[in-house]
Amino acid sequence: MKEPGAGSSARRPRRAGSAEDGPQADRTLSLLKSLPETDPAYEIVAGILRVVPASRWTFARVEPSGALASFYASHVGGAQLSELSDEFKRQRFKARGGPRIAATLGPLEDFASGITLLFADARASFGILTLLRTAEEGSFTSTEIRMLTFAVDQVSDRLSALRLHGPPQPSDRPAAERIERRDAAAEPDAALYVLDQDLQIILAWNPLDQRRVALTGLHTRIAERLPTLLEETVRELTSSWWSGSEQAAGRRRPVPFLVVRTHPMSGPAGLFIGVHIDRFHTPNSLTQVALRFHISPREVQVLALLCDGGRLVQIAKQLQITSSTVQDHIKSMLDKTESRNRSELIARVLGWESSREVEPD
Repeated sequence: MKEPGAGSSARRPRRAGSAEDGPQADRTLSLLKSLPETDPAYEIVAGILRVVPASRWTFARVEPSGALASFYASHVGGAQLSELSDEFKRQRFKARGGPRIAATLGPLEDFASGITLLFADARASFGILTLLRTAEEGSFTSTEIRMLTFAVDQVSDRLSALRLHGPPQPSDRPAAERIERRDAAAEPDAALYVLDQDLQIILAWNPLDQRRVALTGLHTRIAERLPTLLEETVRELTSSWWSGSEQAAGRRRPVPFLVVRTHPMSGPAGLFIGVHIDRFHTPNSLTQVALRFHISPREVQVLALLCDGGRLVQIAKQLQITSSTVQDHIKSMLDKTESRNRSELIARVLGWESSREVEPD
């Protein structure tokens, strides 16, 4: 691995242009034609494809029974749902529970590389996504796999908090054992990089336990650059550094599951860019809220969308229910939490009611 200063240049980073980021954005939108923007999965799949592009992808939700539903794919033809169902069974045979990122175990056909993401928690599986690449597109890089690890963890936490498959089932394991296992599965640390002025990676630290990456069985490439979307994010955050302006640290969330931070690193060899990439941590989980106030799984879905700023019509459309049904769910939650209005409801479930005055709707 290169040391700072080796191969670096005093040239200013090239500016983003349509030739660099336009085709990838267009391709992502093209691949997502089968998935309606109103579907809650759209944000998940779109965010992942923006960071880690694929030649072909398939996605489906997993029902409590283990059957797949709401199947979407970037292509048409073949027994796609049954193939994805077989892939889900193979992955779950390897690991019975929890989120998982691994090499695709089924036949790759004409593709050179494949990776499968299982969104799940210890109790249930929520969805499965496969990404395939041709030999021309190249194998997945080490950095891309790291970003996918962030994605599968963050999305799994999000879906777990929403409890889409019903209330959590009682565990037959002692509480002390459950706590010990949760502590053992500590959150992965951030990915840290040093980039030169051409945004090429010259140093990288990956404190993540390599067990999960090793289990993928993928032939990966050592990344020389960040994925295109993240590179453009770094470029925007540091654009003023090279014009004599203050070299201020920056922060941006380019996709729902990632946070990118930049800070200047100066030394005898010149100025370098420190990049810190971590998964976005949802400030509050709704799981404990649901248990505390006896909120139903469907009400939790409505509550999550309310917390995200959704309006009645938007929530109804996304959950495929009527606006009056949404209002019924909200009224039920107001009664259960003894809240006077929606603002107080949100403040109460997020633990804000003691720190700020709640205005009436």
